[in-house]
Amino acid sequence: MRHFPALAGLLVLLGAAGALAAPAELHADHPLNGSLWDSRSGRQVAEEAFLAEAATARWVLLGEKHDNAVHHALQARVVGALGRAGRRPAVVWEMAEPEQAEALQEATLETVDSLGAALDWEARGWPAWSEYQPIAEQALTYGLPMRPGKPSTALVRSASRGEPLPAEVAGRLEWSRPYPEGTEAALLEELADSHCGALPEAALEAMLRVQRLWDAWIAGSMLGAEAEGAILIAGSGHVRKDRAVPWHLRGAGGESLTLALVEVVAGREAPADYPAFDPQRFDFVWFTPRVDEKDPCEAFRDKPAK
Repeated sequence: MRHFPALAGLLVLLGAAGALAAPAELHADHPLNGSLWDSRSGRQVAEEAFLAEAATARWVLLGEKHDNAVHHALQARVVGALGRAGRRPAVVWEMAEPEQAEALQEATLETVDSLGAALDWEARGWPAWSEYQPIAEQALTYGLPMRPGKPSTALVRSASRGEPLPAEVAGRLEWSRPYPEGTEAALLEELADSHCGALPEAALEAMLRVQRLWDAWIAGSMLGAEAEGAILIAGSGHVRKDRAVPWHLRGAGGESLTLALVEVVAGREAPADYPAFDPQRFDFVWFTPRVDEKDPCEAFRDKPAK
């Protein structure tokens, strides 16, 4: 079975899916389920050790699989723990766009139930707001400001078409500065593989541009949050240290701490069996049950590439 990371460009090119988060119950008895590992030392650690390090990091990036409700519950736990520790970082949402900044700023514990509707959350294809709501509740409980992280839909579409970005945006984000040698080729290969070889080269290049813009924009949102650092809620593909948001944050001051929430796979019982367990990609990996065993290539079969 193939297992791929969620990539931002897929939402852009294929449109909103409107999927609801499903219970993550598969392989609950897997030996790695619930365990937290420091990929830098290769050792399993207690949750308290991760939280202690997160409490001193300026940038804390929590990478999820969007349709796994357990991931959102764990993200909420981390946000709440940092709030209780006295930190006041901003919570930056990959899923929210610039025009939704006001809705995030005006949210309260009394109105958090309706925040998803104010953000057009499910209408834009994200899993049910009720699964993400505990994250917002923890932020509001401890007075952590919430900020949008996603570039506007119009800007994403422009980038996907290869159109030049406005000069101010391009200069501020430095979004197209060269990756380290081999990184762009590796990302293109991953994009091709994760879409089962069904997309033409032009589509892959468009997705690459979108991915790069999205990562740079999120980093800019975190840097501009005007708070004690920031916590990022995003898909794990945006949290990778080697090429995503932390790469753009590098040099801006302060340390990034990255966590990948990873579904267990039957037959893979050692952390090293998982690509995410790589200190070049993520600092910590937290293993959870799976949502399903669906073949991700099924949707591409018998359909002509467009």
